[in-house]
Amino acid sequence: MPGRVGSLLGRLVRWRMFVIVVVVCAAVAAIVSAIASTATPTTAATPSVSVDGLEHASLSVHGDAYGYALYVPSSVTVGSAAALVVVLHGCGMTADEMAAASRYDALAQSERFIVLYPDVDSVDANGQGRCWKGIWAPQREGRGAGDAGAIADMTREVMRRWRVDGNRVYAIGISAGAFEASILGTSYPDLYAAIGIHSGAAYMGSAPQCLPVSDATADTAALARSALTAMGSRARVVPVIVIHGDADQAIPYGCGQQALAQWLLVDNLLLAREQRPGVPDSGGTVRNAAVSGGRAYSVLSYAAASGCPVAQFWTVHGMGHFWSGGSTDPASARFSDPRGPSATAASWAFFSHWGLSGPLRPCTAADR
Repeated sequence: MPGRVGSLLGRLVRWRMFVIVVVVCAAVAAIVSAIASTATPTTAATPSVSVDGLEHASLSVHGDAYGYALYVPSSVTVGSAAALVVVLHGCGMTADEMAAASRYDALAQSERFIVLYPDVDSVDANGQGRCWKGIWAPQREGRGAGDAGAIADMTREVMRRWRVDGNRVYAIGISAGAFEASILGTSYPDLYAAIGIHSGAAYMGSAPQCLPVSDATADTAALARSALTAMGSRARVVPVIVIHGDADQAIPYGCGQQALAQWLLVDNLLLAREQRPGVPDSGGTVRNAAVSGGRAYSVLSYAAASGCPVAQFWTVHGMGHFWSGGSTDPASARFSDPRGPSATAASWAFFSHWGLSGPLRPCTAADR
């Protein structure tokens, strides 16, 4: 009998210990769950869905949802790091429409790089005609703020998910997307190796302020100093390609000219501060050409000490507010002018010379 009682008592003790462990574990789980449910992460990704070769996903940034489309070509192999090009749409466009109009995917397949097409948030989409804040509220933009901060987060999310070469990440945009690209160049010079401004304007030169309507907005040197200040301790020479139609009625041609002048000034202010040779801001090399059966164009290039063009301006003669050399599909007719030189090919050719570390290969006269 004592043996049986002892056995029962032993089992009872073990059972009570088991119950205590279960209760404690449940309590810990409840606390963890409560913490997780009340926490607000800076960024959170949603699952992606693939449609027509584009992967679609969204990212929550400070509780604000941004969608994006991503193209990862089959030519990108698992074992090699690929470059990444971020392509920003203009007003009234979606990420998918930007992909279709620019035809960046086809070039990415042959050149083996990844393309990210960010999209605007609900505020930009519902109240501002799908325009990035860089054109209508640039004062809200900056490092870790506004659309610029969200685009940088989307860029890093893609870099985290795929094997991206961090030395070769670029950004280009058209119209409102070009205004945003200027902001990315100043706010994230440590993330984007080079930028492209298609039918856009200088940093903080938001339309119509890119026109010389006042002493403040006409002062390109002041805008350059503002851009250099925004770069802070991360300041570096950021290679820039500018593309603009000289018949653009939406964002006048002069805005693109000011963008080029501003970036040359930024470069030279920085180089002077570092006591290095500057980039000649006059006497750049000019190349004139024409698309067979299409538009004539001029390319003005300013070379760095390496001989590679650090700033380039493509003037497409007679072109309005369109992506130059884009898709011939009637669905893209509102956004692209296929008669111009390919802005997609031109920007990639320019980008591919540069990394965050500097020139990636020697340049020749043919590159200018």
